Amino acid sequence: MNNYTLHVRIDDESQVFSNYNFNEDNLNFELGNFLQEKAEHEFSLPSTKENYMIEIHTTNPNLRLTEVTRCIHHHFHNRYDAEKRKLRDNLRLALIMFAVAAVALVMYFVADTYVGNFFFTEIMDLITWVFGWGAVEVIVLERHNIRRRCLILRRLAFAEIKISANSKLDAPVYI
Repeated sequence: MNNYTLHVRIDDESQVFSNYNFNEDNLNFELGNFLQEKAEHEFSLPSTKENYMIEIHTTNPNLRLTEVTRCIHHHFHNRYDAEKRKLRDNLRLALIMFAVAAVALVMYFVADTYVGNFFFTEIMDLITWVFGWGAVEVIVLERHNIRRRCLILRRLAFAEIKISANSKLDAPVYI
């Protein structure tokens, strides 16, 4: 099993924990975005057998591993749940768009066969194409990106956290 390590250097506790604690998710928002963007950039195609490891380089002796681990895991579990909801909503939107396209197609054939109104048939033809291709775009293009983000967030939610008591010079600095 491969282990992909995200290195980050933390100089102060405020770079890990947020001052605004609305619920149990008190990870600094900027650190969460930094880790997610770094994971998406460096390991853009995660497979099911890869694990992330977040190694925090610090000289701060007050940083406790259990508290940092709980904070990071909870933060990325929340983000993962939100992306899963987006994935579900994306599928619903595609199905609704496909249903509208199907109804418009039936109305197009009925109007073309029995009514013969040129403007109505053209409008139904246009609605069929717009909603049909919209459903394909939502399912094929947008769903792939959301699923990829879900995979990355799930791996970050279960990442192994390690705190190294040093100031590794080649580790990216998080400010």
